[in-house]
Amino acid sequence: MFVNILGGDGCGKSTQIDRLLAWARDERGIPARSMAKRDIFDAERVPECAFFGVPYENLAHEFLPQMRDESRALWLIYMNAVLIRALPPRSGELLLHDGYWQKHYATEAAMGLDPAWLGAVCSFFPEPDLTLVLDMDPRAIVARGHVHRPYESGCDWSCSDGAFISHQDKVRMHLRTLADARGYDIIDADRSADMVFLDIRQRLEPLLHRVDTEASGLDH
Repeated sequence: MFVNILGGDGCGKSTQIDRLLAWARDERGIPARSMAKRDIFDAERVPECAFFGVPYENLAHEFLPQMRDESRALWLIYMNAVLIRALPPRSGELLLHDGYWQKHYATEAAMGLDPAWLGAVCSFFPEPDLTLVLDMDPRAIVARGHVHRPYESGCDWSCSDGAFISHQDKVRMHLRTLADARGYDIIDADRSADMVFLDIRQRLEPLLHRVDTEASGLDH
């Protein structure tokens, strides 16, 4: 099963993915793995990307904010495309994606790119079995002490609270619009991590029977 945990920067996606992986493996006995853009830097699993000459952190926080408009969006789409083709979901496992193409659709639309163009370019991506949107007001994210990066702040190098909030307000609007159009579940992320985790688990539980069935079939 392929599940996308979607949301703005600082909303807790990575924390929840880590907890879900441990739950699926340790409590449910289901093979589970996660996927995020930085995985393309694993040259052993993704040898076609061995040509990269900088660490992921430099690319994400130094060079990506210098890219312009459609070229920046296409680079981000490329990163996600490489991963979904090189490491696609497998039968009998739970694959949790951190944001997937929808995250950058919303982020790039927030920076002024045409949503229709972005949607058309991303139309080849396989749709997850379930997409959950962790929704939180950017002001609450700032109040939690989030350290802002340039790309998260709309490529504003000041990385100020104001720049972050202004950009993330737009990202949030595009995520909610996308969720409404595609029927994605929206989860209130401005609660304790435990409450958010329980909410996500309840939404995943009915779907995991399929993974159990697929895994049982692979054992025979």
